[in-house]
Amino acid sequence: MMRNGFRGLLIGVEITLSVKWGSIYKSLFSPWSYPPKFQGSMTKISNPTTHDLLSFSREDLTAYIFSLQDDLQNQLESGLTMDNILDKKDPFEILEPILPQEVYPILVLAMINNIRSETVIEAIMDGFEKGIKDYQSNVENTNE
Repeated sequence: MMRNGFRGLLIGVEITLSVKWGSIYKSLFSPWSYPPKFQGSMTKISNPTTHDLLSFSREDLTAYIFSLQDDLQNQLESGLTMDNILDKKDPFEILEPILPQEVYPILVLAMINNIRSETVIEAIMDGFEKGIKDYQSNVENTNE
């Protein structure tokens, strides 16, 4: 069962995807015969800022969240604790300004526990849409 498979964020990086029946070598440059559940073209920004995220489509934002989630899971699997990870770099830092306070814990728990269900992702994306609108109106009000 494949849970991710978007392309574009890590250009030229080889990925190993684990599935129930084993592990498959996957290069980003070879065709993949199983379509990902959430497919979209990722904006080619490897380290986006909060401002960059404002222009992401819903699909790009989902792909970006999955890339953060994959990175976080890799770090946790390598033996790092959340404290170690947060001491190096807070993966949630650029998301905080545009994510409503009530959705933030859902995102953090989903990322730490590798939850990618449609219901949870939709709730997070709905939160981002609301948060982006609120953020943009706050920026406009401060610029007046």
